[in-house]
Amino acid sequence: MKFLIDVNLPKRFSFFNSPEFTHLVDINSEMSDTEVWSYAKENDFIILTKDSDFYYRSLFEEKTVKVIYLKLGNQKLSELHIFFTNNWGLIKKQIESHWLIIASHDEIEII
Repeated sequence: MKFLIDVNLPKRFSFFNSPEFTHLVDINSEMSDTEVWSYAKENDFIILTKDSDFYYRSLFEEKTVKVIYLKLGNQKLSELHIFFTNNWGLIKKQIESHWLIIASHDEIEII
């Protein structure tokens, strides 16, 4: 699995420091949402975002791009790291067979 990290998530986040993660800012941070969607589709990326636009697009578009939508609000990097440490295994396992994950502090919703 390959994950495309949207510009609204921190580039300097140690959890994303592995080959499975690609930061959009390293490709082109000026891409429109439509261009990001097309890029993810063409390159078999799963979009990891805090942007609700991708959540809504995933509800109405053909299910060709998987999205992990993080509804976490603003938090310190240490808090974000704790969230990923505690939840990433479940999120990653569920996105294998589902097209949308909505992750918040209270729950992981699978669609």
